[in-house]
Amino acid sequence: MHHHLRRLTPFLRRGYATKYTGKVVTTTDKGRRSVIEVSVTPPTLISDVRGYPLPRRELISKATKILQSKSSASSPDPFLDLSEFFQTLNVLPTSSEVSEILKSLKSPTLALEFFHFCPSHIPNFRHDAFTYNRILLILSNSSLPEKTDKMKEIINSMEKLGTIGNISTVNILIGAFDGVDGLEKCLELLKKWGLQMTCYTYKCLLQAYLRANELNRALQVYREIRRKGYKLDSFGYNMLLHALAKDEKVDQAYKVFEDMKRKLCEPDEYTYTILIRMNGKLGKSKEALALFEEMLLKGCNPNSMTYNTLIEALVRSRMADKSMILFSKMVENNCRPNEFTYSLILNVLAAEGQLGRMDEVVKVSNKYMNKSIYTYLVRMLSKLGHASEAHRLFCNMWSFHDKGDRDAYLSMLESLCNAGKIVEAIDMLSRTHEKGIITDTFMYNTVFSALGKSKQISHLFDLHEKMKQDGPTPDIFTYNILISSFGRAGRVEEAVRIFEELENSDCSADVVSYNSLINCLGKNGDLDEAHMRFKEMQEKGLNPDVVTYSTLIECFGKTNKVEMAFSLFNEMLAEGCCPNIVTYNILLDCLEKSGRSAEAVDFYSKLKEQGLTPDSITYAILERIQSGSQRRIRRQNPITGWVVSPLR
Repeated sequence: MHHHLRRLTPFLRRGYATKYTGKVVTTTDKGRRSVIEVSVTPPTLISDVRGYPLPRRELISKATKILQSKSSASSPDPFLDLSEFFQTLNVLPTSSEVSEILKSLKSPTLALEFFHFCPSHIPNFRHDAFTYNRILLILSNSSLPEKTDKMKEIINSMEKLGTIGNISTVNILIGAFDGVDGLEKCLELLKKWGLQMTCYTYKCLLQAYLRANELNRALQVYREIRRKGYKLDSFGYNMLLHALAKDEKVDQAYKVFEDMKRKLCEPDEYTYTILIRMNGKLGKSKEALALFEEMLLKGCNPNSMTYNTLIEALVRSRMADKSMILFSKMVENNCRPNEFTYSLILNVLAAEGQLGRMDEVVKVSNKYMNKSIYTYLVRMLSKLGHASEAHRLFCNMWSFHDKGDRDAYLSMLESLCNAGKIVEAIDMLSRTHEKGIITDTFMYNTVFSALGKSKQISHLFDLHEKMKQDGPTPDIFTYNILISSFGRAGRVEEAVRIFEELENSDCSADVVSYNSLINCLGKNGDLDEAHMRFKEMQEKGLNPDVVTYSTLIECFGKTNKVEMAFSLFNEMLAEGCCPNIVTYNILLDCLEKSGRSAEAVDFYSKLKEQGLTPDSITYAILERIQSGSQRRIRRQNPITGWVVSPLR
């Protein structure tokens, strides 16, 4: 009995009792003790019709639950629990059951850990091709950053142990490995294991080469597929056609297309779209249209991508009429145009001087027109510089929709301001409430900025007063724009008044506020006040930037206070503020005008040492120094000097 029990105990200690079945063979009496010899019948597993043992679902479920359970104080290691569970089994897990457990695990890392656990903790267990395939497939589908390296480690382990993979192993590796080197390794394994490529293997290899942008190798595989009498599916054909079209291999693309039809693999909408795009890029709009007609005759329904691709081909050939006809067909066939569709139509109409037909576009696609599309069209027309058309379209939207769209409104407002249509912009600003749009500070700032640039001071005054009266509340950008705008127009008193208004508001003056005020004061002759404001900003804990220093340095330079300009420059360096090419140009100009050419040349050397790149102004100043000319390159009006922008 002890002899048989030793054979039945592969584990040293069991955590759970194990039940055995058997029969009594002999009984012997020796005094008061009986010795019973038991012969244990090994348990058998239920098999399928082919004789393969069926996986035990309760075992797979239990093992998966143990591995995915969170560790506790009483059981910190799920693998220890799993080991104890396996000791209770009459029959240890088979390779098919291990494969199913791997499949059930949600974590690729946990699956990999269990994969390595099995041969070291399950007696006489050895991974076969099926378990290797399972872990390789899990890794290939995972998002682990090192998954390729892990897969290579597993393949190396297979080779060391002499385990031979099957064709599925190779197929998985072909789909997972990137680049030619990885694919060459797959082919080496195929040869080493004595496997024959199947139709599916050829498909995988073809697609892998195409993903690696190895078109010539992919074509070699395709020729082999044809030689063996295999055929691709529509996805494989489309992938090959796309690569050929991208490489402008037109003749080969058409050969593959004809071969596809001969193999009774029906081209789909993606097939035709690829070929239409290829012809469109080559300017062959007639061929593209012919393919579209063939597509319709075959009963293949074009999708939005197909329509957009063909419209794009027609737009390339500047065929506005045909583009409009196709656009109409698209809408008739209940295919919704998207923003790209509208951009194509808009571009061809603009190129052909037919923007007046935008009303036709809106009418044709009326059932799909919404505020979002209107907004996009307004924005596109504005960017293309067609402010009048954008405004007309915006007014159309304004008339037909009860509620306005803020994005469309802002696009239109910016377009009018950029086009210099300030009166229209102000009118729009006053009518926002009609469509439920709340006027905000950003809208006012947009118009303020345009008024400042065009120096329309009267409108600036009126709009500012309206804002103070009706709202919204000005922000720091509002004040900075107003200070800069009044300064640009030489209205120093108004600029100072706005600055004081800023100081009395809930906003705090920032570096840009002071830069705008200092620029205004300095460029308009009040240099002492500008310098005082410079000191004031420092006292308030604001650090002057390169704009502040450059502005004040230029002001001192214009009044021939060269020493003061360089004193500020040295202070700038001491404070850790790096001068830019504008700063150096100002000081070079200052030295040149003062007749200090030698110092200017030395200063230019410092510019080069700082790694700054001279610009056209730098070279113009150097040319004046060399020629000894006193010709100025800037206008002498101090107000039109180097002016800072209030917006960053």
